[in-house]
Amino acid sequence: MERVRKVVVVFVLALFFASAVFAQEGSDDAVQVVNTAVKSRVRVPENAIVFNLGYSIPMLDNDMVKNSFWDKKLGTGMDFSLGFRRHFMQRTIEDDEVVNLPTWFAVGAGVGVSYFHQSIGFGSLRDTLASHTDVDGDNCDVYFNFQNVKEAVSLMYLDIPVYLEFGKPDRMKTSAFFKVGVKASLLLSENVAGEGFYKSEGFYPKWNVKLHNINPLGYYNNADCYSENESEYNLSPFVLWGSVSGGVNIPLSSVKKNRIAKWMFRINAQIDYSITPISKSLPDSDFSGTKFRLFQSNMLGGDGSKIFSVGLGVGLIYCL
Repeated sequence: MERVRKVVVVFVLALFFASAVFAQEGSDDAVQVVNTAVKSRVRVPENAIVFNLGYSIPMLDNDMVKNSFWDKKLGTGMDFSLGFRRHFMQRTIEDDEVVNLPTWFAVGAGVGVSYFHQSIGFGSLRDTLASHTDVDGDNCDVYFNFQNVKEAVSLMYLDIPVYLEFGKPDRMKTSAFFKVGVKASLLLSENVAGEGFYKSEGFYPKWNVKLHNINPLGYYNNADCYSENESEYNLSPFVLWGSVSGGVNIPLSSVKKNRIAKWMFRINAQIDYSITPISKSLPDSDFSGTKFRLFQSNMLGGDGSKIFSVGLGVGLIYCL
C-alpha cells in the first residue's frame, strides 16, 4: 500500500510539472487579441458539461484484514460520471465596457456509477481461542487450523459528486486544475463470497482431555469456513466520500486567431476515501476472538470497513 501511495505522489508531482511547462510554451504561441477582457471572457467557459472515466486501485481497510497473515490482492475500481460545471465570473469595467472576467474558482455537480472489487486469502493459519465457554457451559481452549481461505467483495454504487475546482480551463492552451469535493453514494449491488475449510478441537483442562469431531460442541475435522460458501456481512446502504484530484486540461483545437476549442481533454490523478464506513460491525459469533472470523466476511467485518482509493482519470469538457 505504501509503495502505491509513493507512486501516486510522484505521478501527481510530475503531472503538475508537465502542466506548468505546457502552459509556458502555450503562452508564447497564444494569439494576440487587442481587447484582453474579451479574450479572457471567451477563453474560459462559464458553463460546461463534463464527462469523466476513471480507473483506480481500492484498498479496503478494517481491523480484521490488518493481520499480516492475509495475502492481499490489488483491487480494481472503475467510475464514470456526467456533470455540469459552473465557473465563477467577476463583473468589471475595462476600456469603458462591462465584462465578466473568470476567477480561479468553479463548482460542479453530477451523477455517476462506481465499481470496486478486491480479494484476500491465505494458505493456512493456526489459532487458539483461550478460556472459551462451550455450549454446555464448560471452560476450554479451542484450537483451529484454517486452510485455503479466500474472500472476494464486489460493490457497485450510484454516485452524486459535488466539488469545488481551482484553475482556469483555457480553451487555447494547456492549463492545470485542482479539485476537492464530496460524493454521496447509494449501494446498487453487492457480491460477497468466501471459501475455505477448518478443523477445530477443544481442550478441557478440568478433565485434561481433548475433544474433536463433536459437531454439537462446534468441533469439526473438515468444515466450511463460511455458511453455504457465503459470508455474513452488514453493508451500509449509503456512503459519504471525500475526494481530491489534480491534472491538466488540453484544448482540442489548434491555436489560431479567433479559433478556440469547443472540446477539452482532461487527465487527472485522484484520491478517494470513504468518510463513513462501507460496512458496519456484526454481532459476535460463537468463536469471537479468533484472528479469522468464522461464517463472516472478514473484509467487511470487525468494527466496520472503509476504502482508500488511488487512481487515474480521463475526461472531456464540452464548453457551452
